[in-house]
Amino acid sequence: MNYYKILKIYRHIESPRIKLLSILALHLSGRRYINVFLDPVLACNLRCQMCYFSDAEARKNLHGQFSLDDLKALSHSLFRYALKVQIGCGAEPTVSKYLPNIIRLAKAEHVPYISITTNGNLLTEEKLRELADAGLSEITISAHGFTKETYERIMQGAHFDLFLQLIDNLEAVRKEHPDFNIRLNYTVNEDNVEELILFSKIFKDVLPNELQIRPIQKIGNSSYKNFHLDKIRQGYQQWIQPVVDFCNANHITCLYPTLENLSELEMEGQKQEPQNN
Repeated sequence: MNYYKILKIYRHIESPRIKLLSILALHLSGRRYINVFLDPVLACNLRCQMCYFSDAEARKNLHGQFSLDDLKALSHSLFRYALKVQIGCGAEPTVSKYLPNIIRLAKAEHVPYISITTNGNLLTEEKLRELADAGLSEITISAHGFTKETYERIMQGAHFDLFLQLIDNLEAVRKEHPDFNIRLNYTVNEDNVEELILFSKIFKDVLPNELQIRPIQKIGNSSYKNFHLDKIRQGYQQWIQPVVDFCNANHITCLYPTLENLSELEMEGQKQEPQNN
């Protein structure tokens, strides 16, 4: 099932009334119509500078996890209606010891699309293969630098060699599961934008299906403080456009900001900054 194609069709329906009637029709006919977004544990193995997990005060309120019984009850209540189960929304799902169980529960309920979002540093080849064998449809990898120095500085606690090993492991797993979808999220800022051009070298042996280039935005009181986009706009043709062209040439879906988007985001950011009197 092409989950993203279905989502695109739904987004093109402009009338809220038609959308609601479509959902009602699906519900009455016993068809699937919801997406389930799940963080099985509110924890992370990293302290990425751009993330709220870098804020010691925020971490005081980030705790707790689902028990296996909780997950079974959740599966019974919701998974039967789900088109997609997304595991990992604002925390790191590989910290949970029940991650394979969640995928098996979703698969047992015949969920068509099961996805995780992860930094991948805890995923050995054995663990990745276990998830794929259990029925995982897609892995979304968060990476915010393509050199050891930048990757480990921004993603504090991460190891660049583990990231490179994950790419090798993905290549091995995809040979066994050809339909396994790989997605990369890259939050671009003035400190890592120059490294985007290395994308084609880092992923030369296993091309992702999708690449999402997201401009830096303030998310909580993170330790990262540079939200300016001037350098990104000025180097757009040098660092971003070639990556977009590479994706187009290799049939990789690329979600990226235009120059107009960057200008709009910067104006919004300036409006939110406190004014000195």
